[in-house]
Amino acid sequence: MEFYYDSDRPNRYSYSSVNASVVSARFMGPLCRRLIRFVPQSIPANAITLLGSASCWLAFLILSGILVGPLSAFAPGRPWIFGVAGLLVFGYQLADSLDGLQARRNGCSGPLGEFLDHWLDSLNAFLLPLGIALAFPSIPPAIATIGVFIFAIADWLTGRSVLEKGIMEFGPIGGEEGLTLIYLFLFAFWILGYRFWSSPSMIHGFPPVWMVYAIVPIAYAFIAISELEHAAGAKAEFAILVATLLPLLVWIAVDYPRDGSNALLVGGLAMGGAGVRFAGDVLRDRLLGLRYEPCFVPYIAMDLILLASVLIPGLPGWAPMSAATIALAIVAWSLASQMTRTVARVRFVTGRGLFD
Repeated sequence: MEFYYDSDRPNRYSYSSVNASVVSARFMGPLCRRLIRFVPQSIPANAITLLGSASCWLAFLILSGILVGPLSAFAPGRPWIFGVAGLLVFGYQLADSLDGLQARRNGCSGPLGEFLDHWLDSLNAFLLPLGIALAFPSIPPAIATIGVFIFAIADWLTGRSVLEKGIMEFGPIGGEEGLTLIYLFLFAFWILGYRFWSSPSMIHGFPPVWMVYAIVPIAYAFIAISELEHAAGAKAEFAILVATLLPLLVWIAVDYPRDGSNALLVGGLAMGGAGVRFAGDVLRDRLLGLRYEPCFVPYIAMDLILLASVLIPGLPGWAPMSAATIALAIVAWSLASQMTRTVARVRFVTGRGLFD
């Protein structure tokens, strides 16, 4: 049972933002204002959002090795695969700007569109760095795992900040700049070749990709620290978030020596997805007037199963990955449930669905 303390909030929706993004002002904004003329007005804005995210998911499937096999074997002789992934990420960035223009053009801006946009942005923001880490086994898995963990915390804190201020704030360096760096790095992987980035440098002994990838957890940590003040009024909720994610981090660390990149893939997806679930309810609080209740019984069970699979001695070798697969299924179910409930609530209050 969901409790809405402000049941009419979707009808009073209005979007408010301050955008100081350099990339948006100098590049993406002007480009998309020209491109929107070629987008048929009949296409729903949310369809553009979903299409852009599908492009991002395809890039992740390539980078993670799910689609073409491990890039450590595929990419050395075919570095162009990084160019394909870079173009897909650029397509996602285009769609992420075009959907808002299309919504305003059609006069259909609403809480469901904002929820879908930011909810998918949260999902995609950890998928791409996770995919790059899987593409380069030379990146220490601890860096990738901690990056996903810190991202989930930073994303939740950013949502709390918007909830308290009532306005979206995009600084000079933010999501647009992050996406731009990602696809520029992917193009650089293509141009210079896989071995250049994955082989130890003669100067400092570390693969150059380390230097690039270190930006990810540092950037997320900077965001988390800058937004930490907004957890002061929600210490219990913040503690529940951290306590839910920590067992996933522990599971990856303990299981990685046994299952390698599969542990990082499944565990990283589960951890990042759980973070999106928490951030999504902060979004629902702001957009729908839903009372925020962060304690999820299925997640407690998920954490206990994961910890038991790596800490109880004598279990068969397949136990950890089986437990992680169950955990990922729980997270996927909770995300799907969150989205369907949001669509149903907005339709009930406003009479408008996902593609109306």
